[in-house]
Amino acid sequence: MESNLSLQIERAAHEEFFRLWAEGRFVHQRLGQAFYNHFNLHKLADQASLQGLYEADGEKASRLIMRLFHLH
Repeated sequence: MESNLSLQIERAAHEEFFRLWAEGRFVHQRLGQAFYNHFNLHKLADQASLQGLYEADGEKASRLIMRLFHLH
Protein backbone atom coordinates (compact mmCIF):
# COMPACT_ATOMS: atom_id res chain seq x y z
CA MET A 1 0.00 0.00 0.00
CA GLU A 2 1.37 3.41 -0.94
CA SER A 3 1.78 5.98 1.78
CA ASN A 4 0.04 9.34 1.59
CA LEU A 5 2.77 10.77 3.76
CA SER A 6 4.27 13.93 2.33
CA LEU A 7 7.44 14.47 4.31
CA GLN A 8 9.99 16.85 2.88
CA ILE A 9 13.73 16.93 3.34
CA GLU A 10 16.04 19.47 1.82
CA ARG A 11 18.03 17.93 -1.01
CA ALA A 12 21.27 19.27 0.53
CA ALA A 13 20.52 17.58 3.87
CA HIS A 14 19.71 14.32 2.08
CA GLU A 15 22.95 14.50 0.12
CA GLU A 16 24.92 15.33 3.27
CA PHE A 17 23.46 12.29 5.04
CA PHE A 18 24.48 9.99 2.18
CA ARG A 19 27.95 11.57 2.08
CA LEU A 20 28.34 10.80 5.80
CA TRP A 21 26.97 7.29 5.20
CA ALA A 22 29.54 6.69 2.46
CA GLU A 23 32.30 7.86 4.82
CA GLY A 24 31.24 5.25 7.37
CA ARG A 25 30.05 7.72 9.98
CA PHE A 26 27.17 5.49 11.10
CA VAL A 27 29.12 2.47 12.32
CA HIS A 28 27.02 -0.51 13.45
CA GLN A 29 23.78 0.98 12.08
CA ARG A 30 21.58 -0.15 9.22
CA LEU A 31 20.87 2.46 6.54
CA GLY A 32 17.25 2.95 7.63
CA GLN A 33 18.25 3.13 11.27
CA ALA A 34 20.95 5.73 10.57
CA PHE A 35 18.54 7.83 8.46
CA TYR A 36 15.83 7.62 11.12
CA ASN A 37 18.25 8.65 13.86
CA HIS A 38 20.06 11.34 11.84
CA PHE A 39 16.83 13.16 10.98
CA ASN A 40 15.26 12.61 14.45
CA LEU A 41 12.25 10.90 12.93
CA HIS A 42 11.24 9.64 16.38
CA LYS A 43 9.81 13.15 16.91
CA LEU A 44 7.14 12.65 14.24
CA ALA A 45 3.69 11.82 15.54
CA ASP A 46 2.82 9.51 12.63
CA GLN A 47 5.19 6.63 13.31
CA ALA A 48 2.93 4.17 11.47
CA SER A 49 3.86 5.80 8.16
CA LEU A 50 7.53 5.13 8.90
CA GLN A 51 6.94 1.47 9.68
CA GLY A 52 9.82 -0.67 8.51
CA LEU A 53 12.26 2.17 7.85
CA TYR A 54 14.27 1.77 11.06
CA GLU A 55 14.70 -1.97 10.46
CA ALA A 56 15.54 -1.67 6.75
CA ASP A 57 19.00 -1.83 5.25
CA GLY A 58 20.58 -1.49 1.85
CA GLU A 59 18.39 -1.22 -1.23
CA LYS A 60 15.19 -1.77 0.75
CA ALA A 61 16.00 1.24 2.96
CA SER A 62 16.87 3.36 -0.08
CA ARG A 63 13.54 2.54 -1.74
CA LEU A 64 11.61 3.36 1.44
CA ILE A 65 13.42 6.68 1.85
CA MET A 66 12.68 7.69 -1.74
CA ARG A 67 9.03 6.63 -1.39
CA LEU A 68 8.41 8.38 1.93
CA PHE A 69 10.31 11.62 1.47
CA HIS A 70 10.08 14.40 -1.09
CA LEU A 71 13.35 16.20 -1.76
CA HIS A 72 13.20 19.93 -2.31
